[in-house]
Amino acid sequence: MDEPQLAKVMREKEDLQLLLNKFERHMAEIQGNIKVLTNERDNLNVLYEQTKEELQRARHDLLQNAQTPKVSLAAQSILRKVESERDAAIIEARTATNERDSLRERLRIATDTALNERARCEQRIEDLQIEIRKLDNDREEILQQNHLLREQLKNFEIKLDEQSFTISQLNQELNDQKTTSSQLRYLSEEAERLVQENQRQLNLKKEELRAQEDKTLRLEKKFYELQEANKGIKDDFHVVRTTVQTLDKEKDRLCGELDLKAEENLHLIQEINSKARRIEELNMMVSELEAALDRSKDDTKQKLKEITSMRMQLDRNLEELNEYRRKLDLNARDNKRLQDDLLTVTRENQTLHQELEHVIDDKENLKLQVQEYIKEVAKCENVITQKENDRTTLFEQYRDATNQLSRAQLTLTDMESQAANLKQELLIKSADLKRFAERIEYLERELQQHLSVSQEYELQLSNMNRSLQRNEEIIKKLQIDKQNYASEITNIRDLNVTVETKKEQIIRQLTAKEIENEQLQAAISDMKIEIDMLHTQLTNEKAMVHNLEEIIGSSREKEFQSQIQAQEKDSELQLIKDRANMNDLKVQSQSKEIAALRAQIIGLETDNDRLKRQLTSERFEREKAAQDLRKLTDLTSHIDYDARYRNTSTVTTTNVHRSPTRNYSPSRSEIAQTSPTKGIDRSCSLCGDTTP
Repeated sequence: MDEPQLAKVMREKEDLQLLLNKFERHMAEIQGNIKVLTNERDNLNVLYEQTKEELQRARHDLLQNAQTPKVSLAAQSILRKVESERDAAIIEARTATNERDSLRERLRIATDTALNERARCEQRIEDLQIEIRKLDNDREEILQQNHLLREQLKNFEIKLDEQSFTISQLNQELNDQKTTSSQLRYLSEEAERLVQENQRQLNLKKEELRAQEDKTLRLEKKFYELQEANKGIKDDFHVVRTTVQTLDKEKDRLCGELDLKAEENLHLIQEINSKARRIEELNMMVSELEAALDRSKDDTKQKLKEITSMRMQLDRNLEELNEYRRKLDLNARDNKRLQDDLLTVTRENQTLHQELEHVIDDKENLKLQVQEYIKEVAKCENVITQKENDRTTLFEQYRDATNQLSRAQLTLTDMESQAANLKQELLIKSADLKRFAERIEYLERELQQHLSVSQEYELQLSNMNRSLQRNEEIIKKLQIDKQNYASEITNIRDLNVTVETKKEQIIRQLTAKEIENEQLQAAISDMKIEIDMLHTQLTNEKAMVHNLEEIIGSSREKEFQSQIQAQEKDSELQLIKDRANMNDLKVQSQSKEIAALRAQIIGLETDNDRLKRQLTSERFEREKAAQDLRKLTDLTSHIDYDARYRNTSTVTTTNVHRSPTRNYSPSRSEIAQTSPTKGIDRSCSLCGDTTP
């Protein structure tokens, strides 16, 4: 990847990070608002249910009081006291409502200030991000200024590529030398085989020459015997003297020719002996060449082993490349999954906004209903304790709001530190991406080099096949020559048989032998040429072996560099694994936070159930208090009825009944005086328990 593309990718990543931070802040605000609204809704629902129940009880009590007869003076005094206490409670409730409204306004002001401070902090964060972008632009300008230096580095890299190309050429030469060494080995084997065949043929020729020499000796002996016979028969054949003289002349001529041929045979024998010595020297040279070839074979085996190890390392590098590509694919999939999570979060935000709007509407409706019910609840005496508890809760909420502000400031500092850490991580990741890109380019170059080397190997194999075909053709020609030599040997044997009978056939055979000797000389010259070629090939092989040793040294240096690069790869992989572990730990901490939030939700649900149970118990106690009030009213009506009855009765009966009434009526009056206050205190205590 190019540097501007990387810069674009980094900018897009930073923009996405900013959007994520904004979404997280927005989600946190929404969650806080939802928590506050749910608490207010629960409190309002509790107040609504309490006021409903109290209104129903009050109406029921009023209906019952309306159905009962006129109350006594004590009950009226108690009612007056209750009304005065009610008025005082109403006044206190109004003061409590005013205090609550003032506290709510303070809380609203505090929340507004907190939101403004948060917005200011967010604006500051955005300004800092803009400054960071400016710094990034400056960095890009610096990178453009450093582009010239990079071009110089590219030139150095081109030089390095040229050197690598020369190294690849050396590898090709090494492979060519290997092929030539194999060809030379094959040619040496063929030469050995040809030398053996030539030696065998020379031995046959030597045997044939020895046989011919024996035959010539026998012929000379016979010739001498014939001369002696001619000398003995000279006297007998005077008539044929002239013919004998002519025959003698011819004999002298033939003897001269035979002497010449004998001298030539001696020269040939000497040359054959020198050739034999030369062949022995060549055999020694061939044995030395075989030893050198064995050494070169061992070296080539070692080189092949090193090449196989290099190939194994190449395969491992390719496997590591595939693993890196798989990891890149996994990272791309994770990015897609994160984008999908972002979309789901945005949808959830939209649904939460809709739910918030519904909750706000419900809240406004509840506020209207609460305002209506507060007017009715002002008549009840238990509202005082509830208002005091509301005041305490509002103070606690105010304290919670201040604590939340301090926490928000702490979270802002944490977010700034996290943003700095994220920037550092982004820089590290960008550097890692550059390293991976450079490594991938290097591996691709090596792959191309290896492909070119494989193509060169294929070309060398094709050349070797062609040379093998040529060698096969040469072998066929040599076999044909061998057959020709065998046929000529058979002819020579036939001629040797006919030499004993006819001199003319001997002369013809000598001419044939001269021709054969010329052919042998030509073959020997060819052998000399081949031996010279073998010498030149040996010198070339030595030079090739020296070059191979140099190439092996360079290949070992390459192996050392590749091992260093593999160690760097292992360290980079370890860093990536550590980062993955850190991400896993972050995910685990988030899951733990989610579990804690779920536990808090479960605790809130249990608290809600407990409050419902308390409400049911309070309802039961209030019903008991209402029954006690009914009993009191019944007792007061019964006391009035007894008093009227006593006034209408006689004096004696009054005297008789005064003492029990005196003993009884004060207790009733005490009960009448104490029971309403006790019921009020009990109801107040119950209301105090119900308030959160």
